Amino acid sequence: MLKPIVLLSMLLLGTAGCESDQQAGDEQAATSTKERGGTITVGDESWVIVLSTQCSVYPGDVVSIAGHAASDPELEIVIDYGGPNGARIGSDGGGSGSWHAVRETLEVEIDGKRVRGTATFSEFFGGGGESRPGSFDVQC
Repeated sequence: MLKPIVLLSMLLLGTAGCESDQQAGDEQAATSTKERGGTITVGDESWVIVLSTQCSVYPGDVVSIAGHAASDPELEIVIDYGGPNGARIGSDGGGSGSWHAVRETLEVEIDGKRVRGTATFSEFFGGGGESRPGSFDVQC
């Protein structure tokens, strides 16, 4: 009589453990979704990134991030790594309000879906004009 009770208890505890693991997985997925986004800083300016277009980290350390600034939906933010390499805030052509990472200074660290990096940013694509140090931290 004691053996069936022990077996039933073990079965119930095992089932409860599986449900607990599933709940933990669901909670972790929900937390990851909440953390999606990031910031980019150039000099004294900083923007919160809204990942409205793309946020992908592919095998081989290839990154494609595209969105806009939370404070200004017209202000594009793009970070590419693994061919071609680059980061920019503003229009592709440069000019007033635009910042482009100087490719030779771009350093990127990829940890799972988190992408962090630093670079010297310039007003123009080719590195001309005023330049400032910058960094970014994005969770895809």
